[in-house]
Amino acid sequence: MITVYRRRLGYFLAALLLSAAAAHGQGLGGAEVSLGYSYMRANAPPGQCGCFNMNGLSGEFATGLGHGFSVVADLGGYHQGNVDSSGLSLWVVNYLFGPRLSYRRSKHWTPFAQFLVGGAHGSGTLYGSSTGASGSANGFALSTGGGLDWKATRHVSVRLFQVEYLNTRLPNSSNDVQNNLRITAGVVFHFGKK
Repeated sequence: MITVYRRRLGYFLAALLLSAAAAHGQGLGGAEVSLGYSYMRANAPPGQCGCFNMNGLSGEFATGLGHGFSVVADLGGYHQGNVDSSGLSLWVVNYLFGPRLSYRRSKHWTPFAQFLVGGAHGSGTLYGSSTGASGSANGFALSTGGGLDWKATRHVSVRLFQVEYLNTRLPNSSNDVQNNLRITAGVVFHFGKK
């Protein structure tokens, strides 16, 4: 199962790079592709925190609209093999879209804020039957937050941090709401004009 998710994430990241190349070739406003490691502090069980850590990867494609605004597509995948010491596994994949506002007044520093909506897919033995089989569920997701990029070269920046509140609506036998914290760091590739 892990191999399937890695393969799907690899396909998505390849599609992001091809999209950025196509946007550059069509002369659209600046486009960027970011790839990074993500840490998520999650709470799948209802009631008290029941919090646990998840690790994964995320990628974003953003295309500029002008005046610091851009449209973002975000895909992230996160895994935990022992949710809240229960022995149950969980994969969460989110796919989100929405606007970003970047403040580009500095030569090297670019802070940004964004609001994204989309969906989440949860799978693993956490959603399976009592016999330990895997199951899956889908639900609504949204995130809001921001980050800071440091421009290393004309075409490459370092995403020092991206911190977001990530709300998912996956089944949990109670209120079907998870309030998560997602922190990402990575690299950003720039294409085309800003």
